[in-house]
Amino acid sequence: MIPFGYVLDDTVLIELGRRDLALHRLIVSFDRAHVRVSVPVITLATAEAALSPDQRLVLRGLTDVLEHLSLEPVAAHTEAVRLAEVTARMEQPADMAAAHAVAVSQHLDWPVLTTDAGRWDTIKAHLPWRVELVEISDLG
Repeated sequence: MIPFGYVLDDTVLIELGRRDLALHRLIVSFDRAHVRVSVPVITLATAEAALSPDQRLVLRGLTDVLEHLSLEPVAAHTEAVRLAEVTARMEQPADMAAAHAVAVSQHLDWPVLTTDAGRWDTIKAHLPWRVELVEISDLG
């Protein structure tokens, strides 16, 4: 049995890089409670592109210290196939950060953690399967 966890989307990663302390506390509390978090690498790269160099270091530092965080690469044919299946069903041009988050979410059967559920409305409308979202709002 795969332990329960969350797939982090780019909205969460960007806010972590921007030093949202309440969000940092939440993610660290997950780690302390042995709740797994998964970070798709394409989603991570997209988030990092929206951050300053100092903010990227904050995000990388957090991903380096969390024991129960795993990076999800596209390192094998099976991951590429999963990503292609999601991307092919998206409105073009495809949102690759969301596509990789969906592919990993489907594979792990974990919900996507987001700070903006509305960001997913258009994406979900084009996919033939349900995308489970957990929205983080107003942690302060």
